[in-house]
Amino acid sequence: MMPDSTINRFNRRAALSGAAVLLGSMLGGCGFVIRRSSGPPSFSPEELEDTAEFSTLDELGVARAKASNSLRFDFCAGSIAKSDVGLPDSAYAPDVVANTGEKFRLSIKGSAGTLEAETDHVRFVTTDDFPVLTIITYFLTTESYEDYVRLIRDAVVDYGFDPVPVEAWIEQTSRDHGGDASFVVGEGNTLGFYVSYDLRYDGRKKVQVIIVQVSR
Repeated sequence: MMPDSTINRFNRRAALSGAAVLLGSMLGGCGFVIRRSSGPPSFSPEELEDTAEFSTLDELGVARAKASNSLRFDFCAGSIAKSDVGLPDSAYAPDVVANTGEKFRLSIKGSAGTLEAETDHVRFVTTDDFPVLTIITYFLTTESYEDYVRLIRDAVVDYGFDPVPVEAWIEQTSRDHGGDASFVVGEGNTLGFYVSYDLRYDGRKKVQVIIVQVSR
């Protein structure tokens, strides 16, 4: 049985996660929307060559990302100017979704290091009256409990998560990983920006998901 302090920490983080979901739904009515990119238009092979240091999010940039399976962003300032990714200041950034069965090699540069991940879906938070993208969200997926645990433990080392609640969650779920166990790990900032993991584990499903958020 976990100590009361650990249980209280779980409850507090669960409450924070619930509040974040509620806030997201409220913001949906205040100008925050999710825009999914449509199929890329037709570009020539020469146009699709992805040689720039960082990716853009205009139609050509999304097409290049899909063709190269690579997304690269500079988050050293704690946000991304829309003008730096080929978007008007009043634009919403598209959700960028990989081709079926493929994943992007995602790279996010911070002031103290670079995040590297593989994901099939990246989205961005902004409003139509804000000239920057303030949050990057992406999804990690795996089909086994062991790989899921490895991803979480890697994040403790890579991003500076507190290992105590992480190991407590692993100990709890290892006894029976056929059920569901959602948990917000917390935040780490070793790369110069904050990274948080929202665990959406459900052993009854084939694919397990971690929602990762990068913010200032």
